[in-house]
Amino acid sequence: MILGLSIFDTVLYRLGQERADAPVQSSAPWSGLRGFNASFVGAGSGPDGGQDSEQLNIAASAYEIDMFAPRPKPAPDVSMFKRLSPGEIARDIDLLASDTPAELQLKRRKFARINHPDRAPENWRDAATTRMKIANLLIDEALKKHKAAHDQQDASPRSAP
Repeated sequence: MILGLSIFDTVLYRLGQERADAPVQSSAPWSGLRGFNASFVGAGSGPDGGQDSEQLNIAASAYEIDMFAPRPKPAPDVSMFKRLSPGEIARDIDLLASDTPAELQLKRRKFARINHPDRAPENWRDAATTRMKIANLLIDEALKKHKAAHDQQDASPRSAP
């Protein structure tokens, strides 16, 4: 313990001295080369640069690879927006006669996560809106049928034991 300092202050003082004595390391994260796997890059290359990094840059330029280009976004799957008939949408939702109201609500949310017009590409928003309208009508009809069947069971007379 250093005279006049608490144990905590002494620990902080020593940590500061150790940090000052430590070698300076590069703060830039190393991301490697996109398109090459680890077996190509090799164990000798690293974030510190040097001869190995120089060789990697030469290899990347030989294959005309832009190492710092942003990755292209995959094209969205728009095939579902071409299916606009109620039968096709019912198959997409996977509506079953045995679905409970809770299952129907889950299916509605799942369908909306994928097909909501706000998430659809700009040129497919009208089709997404149509799909959502039809899906909501189908699910609402299924909920009404379930409620009617449940109400009918409640209204039927029960025989006494």
